Amino acid sequence: MATESEMVERILVVSNPMGLHARVATMMVKAMNKYQCRVTLEKDSIEADARSVLSLLLLAATPGSHIVVRAHGPDSVAAITEIDRIIQHEESNDN
Repeated sequence: MATESEMVERILVVSNPMGLHARVATMMVKAMNKYQCRVTLEKDSIEADARSVLSLLLLAATPGSHIVVRAHGPDSVAAITEIDRIIQHEESNDN
């Protein structure tokens, strides 16, 4: 379990066929509200706050994009696990 000062980092690949679009970004922001840690996502040297839909959309993460997820705080591992689930496994219902 991560301590308050510990940083956890994981590289994820976006597998959602529509990438990191508005609905997925909104789900991520809502999910992050239950965690205390600070979470950021980085793609191509652009860093986004996991609690900001606009910030996440600015990553322009298409399917196959590699994203570095970093979390600082006591529940970092759980937060990154939740982001992993959202980014990689949420299928679009937009079809």
